[in-house]
Amino acid sequence: VKLGDVVEWEVTPRNFGRIAAQTARQAIIQQLRKAEKENVQEEFADRVGQIINGTVRRFEAGNVIIDFQKAEGIMPSKEKIHDEQYMPGDRINALLLKVDINTSGPSLIVSRACREFVEKLFEREVAEIHDGVVKIMGVAREPGKRTKVAVMSTDPRVDPVGACVGPRGGRVGAVVDELHGEKMDIIVWSEDPAKFVASALSPADVKSVT
Repeated sequence: VKLGDVVEWEVTPRNFGRIAAQTARQAIIQQLRKAEKENVQEEFADRVGQIINGTVRRFEAGNVIIDFQKAEGIMPSKEKIHDEQYMPGDRINALLLKVDINTSGPSLIVSRACREFVEKLFEREVAEIHDGVVKIMGVAREPGKRTKVAVMSTDPRVDPVGACVGPRGGRVGAVVDELHGEKMDIIVWSEDPAKFVASALSPADVKSVT
């Protein structure tokens, strides 16, 4: 060793017992978790409101814990589709509701029961919706049972219902398959409340609107 060199050696501080070591360990783990959650925020912040795909890992108190590769997500019991069954290892699509890095559990909150999930499924399947030619004006949903979607077209040459149904029902069929057979009614939106209510009540036969 020459004058001016830096020499390093390991020293155990005096009175560095089990409790002090445990405290240091907890502090380091806490900072690591904080850094991980900040990475998750950065990675997923711009994907809120979008459909993300993951793998079912486990179940906690009725909630589904999902692995999204770079982060864990949670689908609360109220955001599950009624009667839908999941098994560990299943691939699952869900809508990212929010990123919460302040919670001690998974940072990603996802849903399959919200109306926005149906909207994004149609946007994925129907090019006209993605391009803005056909617009979804409203969605009413009873998750797992029935959904009604009101649509309109900004181009008089495009049939909004036909665009959503697709050739031989292929487009709406793909949405229904993702929702495991949930009934899907697609109706034409109208500015006239009487017309819109009559359409919305289909397949019921409306005799009159007052």
